[in-house]
Amino acid sequence: METRINDEDIEHLQAFPGSRKAAVMEKIMALKPAESVVLEGDEHFETTVLKLRRDGYGLIDLQRQETAFTTLWYRKGKALLGLAGAEVAMLLWEASTGGGATTLMTWRV
Repeated sequence: METRINDEDIEHLQAFPGSRKAAVMEKIMALKPAESVVLEGDEHFETTVLKLRRDGYGLIDLQRQETAFTTLWYRKGKALLGLAGAEVAMLLWEASTGGGATTLMTWRV
């Protein structure tokens, strides 16, 4: 099984409407994450990507920087009182001395 960002992830990223992505990003910027976890070590990024895929998240944004990159994942949530919701996960990997650090932040929007 592919553990890094794969072709299916890129296809989902390209198919996700830009206006919807902008709305999701605007919502998460206005909210505090429901959860934020920092994990030390290079293997955590790949295992977290696998878990997000298994849990039904699709990639909607990918930003590469010189020593880091950020991915944004989205899945439709269960309706609460008849209102549709969504869950968003931001996965940040940063290179650091002695290995990388992975930060996972999640929101319910």
